[in-house]
Amino acid sequence: MPRRQSGLQPAHIFGALAFLAFAGGGFWYFSRQKEEGFSGNKFSAAQYQQNYIGLRGNKYVVTGIITKQLRYAPNSARLFSLAVTDDGASEPIDLAVLIPPEFSSINIQTGQSFQLKVLVDKDGLLRAEDIRKS
Repeated sequence: MPRRQSGLQPAHIFGALAFLAFAGGGFWYFSRQKEEGFSGNKFSAAQYQQNYIGLRGNKYVVTGIITKQLRYAPNSARLFSLAVTDDGASEPIDLAVLIPPEFSSINIQTGQSFQLKVLVDKDGLLRAEDIRKS
């Protein structure tokens, strides 16, 4: 009967390398930067205020503070006033934003800051397509 080998076996080396690869992959996955916010064209409130017609049909990313709830109906869209400050502007511009019913589970209160992905519809109204607290 042959004697059992002791010491380092090829299976031990393979197992250690597999463990290191798995641990390294997990570290890389969990330590990489998570994307903050939405990607897309930045919304210009000043340009919208001057001529919204040129912006119709386009999608933008806008960040602002909710200043007032203009319309509310259960199981319906909600209309809010959003104060948007453009880069380099001293005063915010209040804009109306329509929040569709699919976002009714989001608690939106005055004074809260939100980032929205909006569509400028044919009438010039900003319609939220996605929304996040910022």
